[in-house]
Amino acid sequence: MPLVSLLLLTGLWLGALTAYVAVRPVPRDAVASRESSLTLWARALRLPAAIVGVQGLLLGLVGGVVLGVGFGTTVGLMGLLALLGLSFVLANHALAGWWGNIGRAISALLLVVTIGLGVSSAVGWLAPVGVVSPLHNGFTLVRTWLSGGTGEIGIAAVSVLMFVIAATLSYLAIATRRHISADRFRKSITTAA
Repeated sequence: MPLVSLLLLTGLWLGALTAYVAVRPVPRDAVASRESSLTLWARALRLPAAIVGVQGLLLGLVGGVVLGVGFGTTVGLMGLLALLGLSFVLANHALAGWWGNIGRAISALLLVVTIGLGVSSAVGWLAPVGVVSPLHNGFTLVRTWLSGGTGEIGIAAVSVLMFVIAATLSYLAIATRRHISADRFRKSITTAA
């Protein structure tokens, strides 16, 4: 089950990562737009969240069928992966919105670390990274759900906290780009002229 959990979350994380390779995390017109920051943020999240949410539902269905778990567990897995998908979209939006390609590289690195932690116990020195990774936390939650283990409430609480942090950073990635300094404005005017 741990390997299936890891594969499900890898697919979900890659979906969220590639969404912000295809879609600009911060709209080009962020400074000049008359729309509120909240509206611009929702517009930047709408398509990736819908795609990755559906991807989470489908991966949950496939995972439930492959593992042969019951109907209730499969439906729970589908819902869990859809919610984790939204969290992953927020995290990848924040990373790409704040740091561009460096943020995307950090996202890929988090995936590599989570895979390393998921398939081997020999990489214990990576454990501190796993603690702050929404991907590794999601892996732990899905693995616990599928095995019928205990401790889901504590893991889910950490997932909610990471969701809130990712949502805040994601929103701020757009809201902070709505202002332009006088020096930057002058440079853009002289460059355009």
